[in-house]
This record gives sequence, structure tokens and C-alpha cells, in this order.
Amino acid sequence: PPLPAEAGLNRFVWNLRLPNATGLPGLIMWGGSLAGPRVVPGNYQVRLSVDGKPVGTESFVLSKDPRLGTSQEDFQKQFDFLSKANSKLSETHAAILEIRDLRKQIEDLSAKLKPEQKDLKDKAADIVKKLTAVEEELIQTKIRSSQDALNFPIRLNNKLAALKSSVDGGDYAPTAQAYDVYNDLSGRIDAQLGALAKIKSEDIAYFNKVFNEKGLPVIVTKSR
Repeated sequence: PPLPAEAGLNRFVWNLRLPNATGLPGLIMWGGSLAGPRVVPGNYQVRLSVDGKPVGTESFVLSKDPRLGTSQEDFQKQFDFLSKANSKLSETHAAILEIRDLRKQIEDLSAKLKPEQKDLKDKAADIVKKLTAVEEELIQTKIRSSQDALNFPIRLNNKLAALKSSVDGGDYAPTAQAYDVYNDLSGRIDAQLGALAKIKSEDIAYFNKVFNEKGLPVIVTKSR
């Protein structure tokens, strides 16, 4: 967040973290967090800018707690793991946002189709069904409050966020099991991202081709 600009002494406290993972409107997770990774001990600089123009830079050293026996290498391993997990979580949430955008576009277009265009309405409904299936693998869509996770099992995004929080819970390198779980979750997420890419390149591409030939609006997709 930007520094306050009130007259007198202003204070900013850094939480030693990089930016959070991409979030979602109304996101509720069980035992997981979007928090960015904590930086490793080392030499850093702080730069003060006013209206986007740098006006001063100072160097400082971030030292580890002297009571810890954690090595610099282990700090780095933890940072690298959390950075990778944060990036994958952001990618997952970006895909969910895209799915929701695509579904709304399709539903809006389908609502404008005439009764005699039933073939297009059926195709639109089929695409929506496929998109929803991918979304429901990536995120538990039934969670509306913190207690809902007790009734509805969490999905891939929450499992990844929970793993991230577990590794972030202390000053140590990730365990071999943490890497195994990450590889499993990221592989399953990638499979769903691949399914989304196929829907876009085949189903939506065909839908757009037919719509374009009829002079109708097309579905706008994002490249990845």
C-alpha cells in the first residue's frame, strides 16, 4: 500500500512479503492463504518515490532471528517453493475468472437467440456445462461461508493454498512430502487448465465460427 502523506511523521511497516496471489470476489478458503512469500535474509534497498519519481534510496540488511539454526539455503528453498506455489495459485484463480467471464458471455448471447436457433442454444449450453465442470474441479463453488467447507470438500485451489500455508508456517525448508503434494496438485491443476484450453480452441472456436458466419457477436477469449 502507498505511504500516508499526512503532515508530520509517517510510518510504514513492511511485512517482509512479496505481493499476494491473485484472489477472487468473495473467496473463502479453509486453512489456506493468498499471502505472498517472505523474502530471505540478505541485502535490500528501499526507494521512496513521489508522484512516480524516485527521490531517495537507502540500503538495509534483513537478518534472520539469531535463535534460528535455519541455513540461508533452506530459507531460499522455502522462498522458491512458496513463490512457485503462489504463481500456480494465481494461475488457477485467473483461469476461474476467465471461466466465469466466458460463461457469462455465452449465457448472454444464448439468451438473445431465437427459438429457431435451437442448435446454437444447445451448443452454448454444452459449452457452459464443460466450463462449469472445469471450474468445479478447480474451486468448490458451493462455499458461501467459512462453515461451508465442513459440508463441501475443498478443491484444488484451496488444497494448494493450504499446502502453501503449511510450508509458510515455520522457518524451515519444505519437506520431501511437501514437494510430492505440490507436484500432484499442480499436475491436476494443469490437467484442468489443459481442458479449458481445449474448450477454447475447439468448442468456443467452432461456436464463434458459426456466429461469425451469421453476423452475430462472438465470444472473446484470452490467450495464455
